[in-house]
Amino acid sequence: MAEDLRTLVEQVKAVSHPLRLRVLALLDAGELCVCQIAETLQVPQSSVSEALKELRRAGFLTERKEGRWVFVSVVKKNSIPLLKGLLAEAGALDEVLQDRLRAKEVQATAIPVVCSRVQKAAQPAPVAADA
Repeated sequence: MAEDLRTLVEQVKAVSHPLRLRVLALLDAGELCVCQIAETLQVPQSSVSEALKELRRAGFLTERKEGRWVFVSVVKKNSIPLLKGLLAEAGALDEVLQDRLRAKEVQATAIPVVCSRVQKAAQPAPVAADA
């Protein structure tokens, strides 16, 4: 249960953005590496990192580090009543169901390969020199 009005407001604000809600719903299906989230949702890793920051601030996520990779998961839904209902609703949306199918495909690829692709996509394209 929210400790106070400010906590509840922060929780509602955290899920008021489509990307953050998609990330939260995706993680409800299980733990993922940050690169796997970016690859699944086809968004820059920087956007995922910002979304995760807001969701962590609201108390919705936990994370663990394993070597170079950061794995993120949803806290126990029963610890935050708002989260339980929200994830039940979001989990039935077509977009979320498609995200979860794509996540299974991404999870079938080794994490170093996924992270390499995500990092390569984030690099600016080289500028062609004039001849």
